[in-house]
Amino acid sequence: MDDYLLGDSPQELKRLTLQARPLRPITARLLSESGLAKGMRVLDLGCGPGDVAILAATIVGSSGEVVGIDCSEEAVALATYRASLSGLQQIKFQTCDIYDFLDISLFDFVIGRYVMVHQADPTAFLRKSASLVRPGGVLALHEVLLSEPLMDSSPKLPLLSDAGRWILTALQAGMPNHSCAERMIEHFFEAGLPQPQLSCERPIGGGEDSLLYGWTSETLKSIFPHLIRMGLVSPETEDLNTFERRLKEQALSARSQILGPTQITAWVKLESNND
Repeated sequence: MDDYLLGDSPQELKRLTLQARPLRPITARLLSESGLAKGMRVLDLGCGPGDVAILAATIVGSSGEVVGIDCSEEAVALATYRASLSGLQQIKFQTCDIYDFLDISLFDFVIGRYVMVHQADPTAFLRKSASLVRPGGVLALHEVLLSEPLMDSSPKLPLLSDAGRWILTALQAGMPNHSCAERMIEHFFEAGLPQPQLSCERPIGGGEDSLLYGWTSETLKSIFPHLIRMGLVSPETEDLNTFERRLKEQALSARSQILGPTQITAWVKLESNND
């Protein structure tokens, strides 16, 4: 897979774990609607700290198997540790690029979350992913729509508007395939795959306990060095250490409702192997 823009520092792995919480119900619906069931064999592409793999393992149960692959040794180590804490013995993780991945048999279900956005060649990525699915199995993807506005609020929150604009600018500049979520039908067609079943959702929040404050703050911390290098901000532009608190205070004061980034899911059932 192509290099991950935000790296694999402890701070970024923490952010990915936090990000997984508001995304979990959306990914869970994707897995359910596309037919993931007990006893299935699953491959999680770009598994990161293991959240999707752990979710899949709770569905397939002890009679199933989940394999997670990621290029980052740090991410794989954390995913392995978290799976062991969960007592899920049906998961194993491997430091590996998808193009180098080998296994003795095909998978009933291949899933990737926020993976195709990093692929410079989405056609090759989809073809390789499909080649790992057994006939009658499923290929499923969960991606983020990187378009304006990335996040929104009503009443408007200046801090959220600034953060959303900065995050979107950095991701559009740094992601090789930043438009993939809005081009799923095109990408699947070019890969010779059936038209996918598509769905669109947005995390929504506000009030005291919204996960969107922390998600926004931690993402801003991860992309801020890129913004500085791009000349769009200086280190003094924003106090990142207090951003989450100030965003929450602003939202509570305005009684604002927050819309997180739009999530696009796509899945296909493959009647033949596409090797």
